[in-house]
Amino acid sequence: MNIIPLRNPLPKDVTFFIGPIGAPPTIREAYQEAVEQNATGNSAPLDEILEGQINVLREISEDTNQEASPLNMMVCSLINCDIGTFPVFVSRGYMERSWTPIVTIQLDQLTGADGSPIGHLFEKRHGEVIAAMLGQAFKAEWIYTSWVYPVTSEGGAS
Repeated sequence: MNIIPLRNPLPKDVTFFIGPIGAPPTIREAYQEAVEQNATGNSAPLDEILEGQINVLREISEDTNQEASPLNMMVCSLINCDIGTFPVFVSRGYMERSWTPIVTIQLDQLTGADGSPIGHLFEKRHGEVIAAMLGQAFKAEWIYTSWVYPVTSEGGAS
């Protein structure tokens, strides 16, 4: 029986949950009111706020045909490698009893300019830098970073 344990598997992706906006107070109050309305069944105000945040996050995160996104350029700088394919997913998620905008970088599909895989170059310390940048950009109360690793099996076939 061959057992080949997978040690220190590389993450498949990293997701940043951007906590509620903390400033200015009027935006925070509007968010809180929208959350309360959502709890009573009126989701329209919360949907509108989240959609606005998601649109801004898309501007920061998603490349266009003409140029790389600010997030792409930051990752490029952090890992010191030109990026060919920069797969990101922007949506909403639920964390800490709050609906939040999220951005996921699919590291297992990240490639260099020559098409070679480069997701392995992205480390936790790079994630911390991006979390700090997103926190500042959104004036968020918190950023939660979630790393997804492939499912591994310690067993083997005989």
